[in-house]
Amino acid sequence: MKTKLFSILVALVLPLAALAQTPTTLLNGNFESWETRNGAENPVGWLTSGDLLAFVGFPIELIPRAVSKVTDAHGGSFAARLQGAGSGESFLPSLLLKGSLQSSAQNDVKVVGIPFTGRPARLQFWYKLTSSNATVASASIFLKLTNNADSVAVILSSLLPKATYTLADIPLRYISGLQPDSMGIQFLAGSTNNNILLLDDVQLVGTVTSARAGTTAPAALQVYPNPSASGEFSLASLTDAALATAPLTITNATGRQVLRQGAAPASAAAGRLVDLRGQRGGVYLLRLETAAGPIVRKLVIQ
Repeated sequence: MKTKLFSILVALVLPLAALAQTPTTLLNGNFESWETRNGAENPVGWLTSGDLLAFVGFPIELIPRAVSKVTDAHGGSFAARLQGAGSGESFLPSLLLKGSLQSSAQNDVKVVGIPFTGRPARLQFWYKLTSSNATVASASIFLKLTNNADSVAVILSSLLPKATYTLADIPLRYISGLQPDSMGIQFLAGSTNNNILLLDDVQLVGTVTSARAGTTAPAALQVYPNPSASGEFSLASLTDAALATAPLTITNATGRQVLRQGAAPASAAAGRLVDLRGQRGGVYLLRLETAAGPIVRKLVIQ
């Protein structure tokens, strides 16, 4: 039973397919609106694990309820609670999706993206996550922008347990200059029913105007030393002072922001200090918001 449930969900969700339509906003990102579907209360504008199983014919009365409404919210009155349901062979991971369901002529079922034509810079949301292991990522977020089934931008990030509501601020990685026509978002809380993910205030922010994030004047910006043993880095752009001195943010591997700085004076273009001393060793993402578009670089602390 467990294998059957899990294989159905994976087949339905990965990959998210494209559906070209007119643009739309991120409906009900604050989870304030709920409706009854398939015998349970579900968030308006979002698909759940129960929706997917009902669509492929599972009896409604047998579907575990892995997504629910709670009043423990970051903003407003409600938030979404994701918790895997059941145990053993009948365990069902909890999925929350921004998309819609389609049947093909071959009777295949797939989740397609919702119409969307923007080029957002970041995905932001507030979350709490409890787990039996506080040091292991036990939930994940996947986002994909597409143009006629071709990938335009993606996010694939794990979430670490947090006891209080924490802001996740995750940059989109653009791999194409095409204009998106659809978007899919997937939150997953799985592995055991001890993992409980609370979500609230999901939104897309900023705009990427360059052909792709991280490609603006790539040779003009220097980052050194990289990797860094101390956690200190220097940024320099001798041919274009506006690059190294632009406002910046740095996020860790989970998408949590660890540093934000405003614009630096022009004199710092020859060597602007970025101080990450005190941060753990690992990979970090530097994002400079320049007038020509964002520059994204990977920083490594040894």
